[in-house]
Amino acid sequence: MGMKLPALKHITDHQILASVFMVSLLLYGCGSEISYYKRGVRYEKRGEYAKAIDSYNKSLKHDPQYALSYFGLGSVFTKNKRWNEALTNLMEAERLGVNDQELHMTLGSVYEALNQMEKAAEEYGKAIKDRPDDVYAHLKIGSSLEQLSDYEGALAEYNAAIAIAIDFHEAYFHSARMLFRLNKFKESEETYLQALQLNKNYPEAQNNLTVLYLATNQIMKAYESAKKTLDIDSGYSPGIVNMGVVYELMENPLEAEKYYTEATEKNSEYAMAHYRLGLLMSKDGRMSEAQNELELAIMADPDFAPAYNELGLTLLENGEYSKAIEHLTNAVRIDSTYAVAYYNMGGILANTGEYLKAASAYNKYLQHAESPEDAESVLARIRILMAAGKNR
Repeated sequence: MGMKLPALKHITDHQILASVFMVSLLLYGCGSEISYYKRGVRYEKRGEYAKAIDSYNKSLKHDPQYALSYFGLGSVFTKNKRWNEALTNLMEAERLGVNDQELHMTLGSVYEALNQMEKAAEEYGKAIKDRPDDVYAHLKIGSSLEQLSDYEGALAEYNAAIAIAIDFHEAYFHSARMLFRLNKFKESEETYLQALQLNKNYPEAQNNLTVLYLATNQIMKAYESAKKTLDIDSGYSPGIVNMGVVYELMENPLEAEKYYTEATEKNSEYAMAHYRLGLLMSKDGRMSEAQNELELAIMADPDFAPAYNELGLTLLENGEYSKAIEHLTNAVRIDSTYAVAYYNMGGILANTGEYLKAASAYNKYLQHAESPEDAESVLARIRILMAAGKNR
């Protein structure tokens, strides 16, 4: 039974039409601005973005307060990755009265692109208020919270998506990732298996399950899972690399190298493949080859901190101390919490006589390392370095 609106019986038909007309003027205009706006929408749908922008701007020349044309401009600029222009126009559309789910989702995506994750999560949250059963909105707010390292919050959003769409395999996949992040390995395994039950041809989920087994030292399970990943997609580079990791842990470096090399050949831009191959070559004393692979890893992903760390150690073996420090510095510039790189810097700086800098690097190692077993010995080393630095 519908809800009664008794207040309406006191309003004449004329007053109702007048009020509707005034709202329409605020949002939708009354003349040429509508024509140009509709033209802009047609161009945007056809992917003719320059013409769409021109039409939306012509609409605004006729009525600078026409909210939907600002929304249109924001939409086109978003599709063209012109993030700041998109943000300006979307915010103006909101100020002028547009307040629907699509606007908040678009604003969220723009903030996400600008790496303003708190604002992105806020906009996605508004979108969910408008439409609580929108699975995609829950996934997007989950992604934003994940990037803010709020794994519990992200897990709650992914689980909300599962509650809405119980057969949606991607929601299970993301939920499993968060459970892994929270060290809830058994629950993570079960959730990955649920994702795979819903979609057996899901290489990302099968590969992540391999990673879970590797992390929990279940090598034979990891081997079987890696085989399944490659059965699903024999060209899936992360799966090929993880099969290499399995063989490396099984102390079969020749087979591991075969898989790492295959992964670099399948996808020369996959940084992890070059990194694992370089690491293996370094362990084998093949420093020149290792250096080449680690440099390729950095070319593929300039923000890959572990590759800088290993390249620094490789250069150290060649006696190139200043270059080694340069690459270790890059590692901690990318990831200021990268404890191992600080430790390695401390060792090199101590050996080159920069005792106070070495002590500072070791302090940062202790600050960022998780329950380091060598804490006492490192503290003793810091005290010696501080004393040596002061006595110079």
